[in-house]
Amino acid sequence: MSIRNFIISILILLIMVGCSKKPVIDLSATPQEEFSRAMDLFQAKNYRQAAVAFQNVVFNFPGSGYAADAQFYLGESYFLKKDYQSAIPEFEFFINSFPGNQYLEDAYYKLALSYFKSAPTINRDPSIIEKASEVFELLEERFPETKYRDEITQIRREIAGLWAEKQYRIGELYYKGEEYNAARIYFGFVQKEYPQTRWSDMSVFMTGRILEKTDSTSKAIDIYQTLISEPNDSTVVQLAKNRLAELQSQK
Repeated sequence: MSIRNFIISILILLIMVGCSKKPVIDLSATPQEEFSRAMDLFQAKNYRQAAVAFQNVVFNFPGSGYAADAQFYLGESYFLKKDYQSAIPEFEFFINSFPGNQYLEDAYYKLALSYFKSAPTINRDPSIIEKASEVFELLEERFPETKYRDEITQIRREIAGLWAEKQYRIGELYYKGEEYNAARIYFGFVQKEYPQTRWSDMSVFMTGRILEKTDSTSKAIDIYQTLISEPNDSTVVQLAKNRLAELQSQK
């Protein structure tokens, strides 16, 4: 076989492989039929194929009455598949393109949740969590009586916990490096800005530890006693009890 024929054979093979990966589209199908097929896949929890099917509706029938719902369910398919990075642009496109659709409130919520779930730990890009907060605000502006009120409140608590933990960990690093003044600044910030989180209680406890290290044991004891007497995080209360017992045994 000549080099020329070999190259042509390879190109044909690549084209055939590429074409085999594309979904088969029934050009005679109506928008309703294609949408129904996509919904059947979605309800069967076959989200990968459902996403492809909804995408077909959006691309092949953009002016139909099914395009908007198909766009929403395209994002929903990615969301339920936990492919949040793919869900984000689909929900954003839906919100911008179909502002009067029945699923608009759901799309705002799922968009914010997609941002949040794509950055679940303190080590992720903080701008992503900020974006989630911004979308929740837009949702509440557009839907003041939103049905997702309780869910939003809970997620905001989780977001506050992430921010609080991030600042607490910085303070902890300063503490371990024996830079106690810097550590107190961070622990104080957590107590002031995130008082409802467990990291606020931990920051109070660590302030007591700093006082121990800086020859203010009596003040540390006062802090531990306060932690024990108030309804604080159970883990922190136990830590305070342990330190208090240790200090009292040294008297």
